[in-house]
Amino acid sequence: MIVRYLYSACVVIESPDVRILCDPWFTPGVYDGSWFQWPLVEDPVSTIGPADLIFISHIHPDHYDPIFLRKYLAAYPDARIIAGRHAPPILNAKLAADGFEFTVVDHCRHGETDIWILPNKTRAVNIDSALVVRRADQAVANLNDCPFDEPQVETIRGLCDGARMMALIPYGGATVHPQAFIFDNRDDLLAAGRAKERHFLDIFHRYIEALSPDAILPFAGKHWLGGPLMEQNQYRGIPDPVVAAREAGERAVVLADGGKASFDLDTMTASAVRTEPYDREEVERYLSQMPFPGYAYERELRPDPERELPILPLLNVALKRARAKTPIADPCWVIIHATGTELSYVFDVSSDAPASVRRQNEDFAELHPRFELFIDHRYLFGILSRMYHWNNAQIGSHFKVRRVPDVFRREIFDFFDYLQV
Repeated sequence: MIVRYLYSACVVIESPDVRILCDPWFTPGVYDGSWFQWPLVEDPVSTIGPADLIFISHIHPDHYDPIFLRKYLAAYPDARIIAGRHAPPILNAKLAADGFEFTVVDHCRHGETDIWILPNKTRAVNIDSALVVRRADQAVANLNDCPFDEPQVETIRGLCDGARMMALIPYGGATVHPQAFIFDNRDDLLAAGRAKERHFLDIFHRYIEALSPDAILPFAGKHWLGGPLMEQNQYRGIPDPVVAAREAGERAVVLADGGKASFDLDTMTASAVRTEPYDREEVERYLSQMPFPGYAYERELRPDPERELPILPLLNVALKRARAKTPIADPCWVIIHATGTELSYVFDVSSDAPASVRRQNEDFAELHPRFELFIDHRYLFGILSRMYHWNNAQIGSHFKVRRVPDVFRREIFDFFDYLQV
């Protein structure tokens, strides 16, 4: 079998029986206008070429890119989309709503090639899935963005037992922390980025230890923030995959850019590799010269300056939904500062009380513990009204955060995922 690398989580896995295109993202400005690619793949439709199957691992827009899918299917209409049995079926519902025909696959067989899709089950709402492709004594395990899930890993080990395996393993995390968080000084921000990088590299090594693959491709999540958010790139705490490969040793390879480099499991060799991290100045030059049309909410929401957006009533309806979906026992004040206005919206996640409105120049020190979020008022309106989504805003680094005390509470972020009408 052969694994050909295109960009980020996009590869083509080829056996003599079937070609599987995985997670093709090539539309610039996903995550509501903030994520971009560099270096670019020229003419990705032609570079990819024909595929029999298109595997979509989950709903995040750097994996599910409906604009590019339509372009690709226009050129290669015989390709068939496959997805896993997600619970809840968020990706599958979106595929159907967007008009795509697809097949839910647990296991299928093409000639002598077996294909399995394994949903990840680390959280109450599971969106990620892994792909395993095996033919005779060769196997490819594509982990995409999957958090480490011991039962999923055990299943992959069993499916690949006795085979020469290449594992495509996540090495970084595209979260809003630390680049969009407010720190006391730049040194603390840089330290948080280094700690995040080490955390995800440790997960990368945990996968390697658990799967013991014969070849390793540090995988998925390669992107750059564009527009005014560009300055945050240096603080994201996402290592270059070359750094991950160096730590993993001789089994690891970073395939060269351009969409044509491949790894052959017959010979265990790569056709072309990248051995040095990207030059940050070169990336910044590209991003600074790149045409930037503005973020989605700037292009799509232009409210009447004489009329105030109805944020408070929307927020209070959304609060009822979020509290029902994600009840939180321990108090925490949330203060949403609607930038572009003078207003802040205040509520306690553990209370049934509605949100109140205060002025941004007030002193909020009496609210403790608290989670302060600074977000454009147009974007806030768009998220509450379901034009956009909190998760995309977070991964896209579209808001600033201050935590007092500076302690991570996952349930707060889960709460925000349901904070919509």
